[in-house]
Amino acid sequence: MDAFDFVHSFSSTGTDTVLGWLAAMVIIFVVAITILTKKRSTELLDFVSNNLMIISFTVWFLGVVLYMFGLYNEKLNWVYVIPSAIISAFKMFLVIHDYSRVQPFLREDVLYMSLFSIVHFCAAFISFLFLFKMVGFKIRSSLRIMLYRWFHTKESTIHLFWDINEPSFLLAEDIKKNRPQDTVIFVDIDEDNDDISHKKTNMSHIINSINVSSDDIKRLDAIGALADHCYNGPWSLSEEQSRDVFDTMQLYELGKIIKKTKKCNFYFLSDNEGNNIAGAFNLKRDYRLSSKGKDDVVIYIHARKDIDMEVYGHYSQFEYSKEGPKMKIVDSSYLSVAMLKRGNNTLPVNCVEPDKKSGAVETPFTALVIGFGNTGREAFKFLYEFSTFIGSNRQRIPFKCYAIDEKMDKIAGLVRGKMPAIGADELELIKAPVDSDKFWETIGKIIDKLNYVVISINNDNQGLALAANIYSYALQHRPAGLPSMKIAVRCYESANERRMKEIITSLNDSVEGDAVEMILFGQEKDIYSCELILADSIMSEAMAFNAVYENSTDNPQEQWNRNFGALELKKLILEKGLPKYHAICDINRRVEQNISNSMHSRSKLVLLGIEDGRDLNKLQRLADITETRKKGMTNYECDKDEEAMLINCAIVEHERWIASHKLMGYLFNENKDYVKKYHNCIVPWELLSEETKSYDCNVVDTTIRMAYKKN
Repeated sequence: MDAFDFVHSFSSTGTDTVLGWLAAMVIIFVVAITILTKKRSTELLDFVSNNLMIISFTVWFLGVVLYMFGLYNEKLNWVYVIPSAIISAFKMFLVIHDYSRVQPFLREDVLYMSLFSIVHFCAAFISFLFLFKMVGFKIRSSLRIMLYRWFHTKESTIHLFWDINEPSFLLAEDIKKNRPQDTVIFVDIDEDNDDISHKKTNMSHIINSINVSSDDIKRLDAIGALADHCYNGPWSLSEEQSRDVFDTMQLYELGKIIKKTKKCNFYFLSDNEGNNIAGAFNLKRDYRLSSKGKDDVVIYIHARKDIDMEVYGHYSQFEYSKEGPKMKIVDSSYLSVAMLKRGNNTLPVNCVEPDKKSGAVETPFTALVIGFGNTGREAFKFLYEFSTFIGSNRQRIPFKCYAIDEKMDKIAGLVRGKMPAIGADELELIKAPVDSDKFWETIGKIIDKLNYVVISINNDNQGLALAANIYSYALQHRPAGLPSMKIAVRCYESANERRMKEIITSLNDSVEGDAVEMILFGQEKDIYSCELILADSIMSEAMAFNAVYENSTDNPQEQWNRNFGALELKKLILEKGLPKYHAICDINRRVEQNISNSMHSRSKLVLLGIEDGRDLNKLQRLADITETRKKGMTNYECDKDEEAMLINCAIVEHERWIASHKLMGYLFNENKDYVKKYHNCIVPWELLSEETKSYDCNVVDTTIRMAYKKN
């Protein structure tokens, strides 16, 4: 029968029959879609997925038994039948049957054929189960994106994540928790395909594009996220292609959504810093984004917060910038250490014993950083800046940090080059594996004077084991009566957080009251949060500090813009003659000082004897005293002990300022030069002018006033 005969025979059955077939097909399609989207079907799929091996083996075994009976006859022996039955049973999972080889009398047996059909259906169901699930997810995602484009409001905020990864999931989940009205979209990216810009519409494309795991689908569904798929990512486009990113990558519906929506946030949060940066720079060229208002589009990039990215990120904030959307750097290493700076129990001031009357510290501060990668270097900066205590002679107490890394020979040159003012007397760089004799010999030499240990070796299991070993070693070898010693170990993967926290808590509880304590820091769920990334709480706290410092009655954001915004940048360029790059560097320098001032407040309060603001009477007394100092002066109207304590705290602030500038690469020179990184204030306190000293007093006064206002 040729095609024409088939059509003729089919049409001769009558219109009613044809309509009946069409209606049946529609009903089957609707039922199939309903089943794919129902919760119970998801539970069934999950059950089969979790027990796949036993279910598949059972179905295969039943198939072998059925074919053994179906293939056997008197002319064939079992040596032929059994292997043939095994092969035929495997074919079932490829949706192939050997019906024609079954004995004729069994093909007419109702019971046998019923079992034959059921077993073959189960095999086919198992084979296509996950394909059905993924195709159903893909169909559902496409429909939801189309419906969203038609019916969503322009006022809603879009959060679009490029690629599916753990940091993106954690931030997206926190966004839906704190901003349920916002819309989250994920673009799954297939980086293994060479086809950058063309989607195929055949079954091969659908199967090849299914690389979202079942667990990922559950998490996407839990937050109600929209999802789409593309080959490679925005980082793979040429400059010409990047002018229309969404159409080039065949993300037509998403392009229409972005064009319609007013407020959009984009996220590149993978570990591939190169792709993140390239993707962000390509995306900002898209005509849909360049046509929006300056405050309507923000691109968040997971990258190292080095000076070049910082400069670009800062410049993109300015109103007159023509560089497209705002770009903000998400540096997980910086943010993980920021958690230590913001903690009450994690500061170096908790590892020394200040004099209660003067705030002076008489013992040296010794630190150890194990693993000197990005996090390790950030940890050193934190310890160097936040351990700037002064003795009774009003000079900074000796500081020494031992940094150990098995690849130190590849790191040392970069470290010394970026921080020329910090020599080996303050930072000793040691190349050694953590399981070497040299490593433990170093630990043995300094264990009795260690104040702080940071472990950041990018391996949670090894890091936790090392922390526990150093913890036990310290308990055994440190003399009694020493101040508290902190051992901070970073958690790199959120899956390990609970286990690490339980072990650390158990170890700390086992010797409660002893002078050694373990700390877990850098948890991904704390880093990738609305508070740190979207609300930028670190910057908000710095803005609040700056507003009080300036005695401003305006909104902190407005005061901040006056000090560090576009007008200030123009002033530095036009009046001081700084190149734009170095003008932005100088603004960033002052911004970082406000961030440090805000985070260092807790340390100053401890040195002043006001831990956590609990001594409200003393806090009120000091707040009143700060009002007695005249502008540009360092004299307070109070008794000598209180004045000495306030001045000592101001000297600590000056030493902190010096430390922060050394970390930025500054050197002393009588002629201030922000291009060459020279500063004339990198000198002892007593060599400063009265007016310059008053700036440090201003920081101390602001710290006290904010603490008093808070309480």
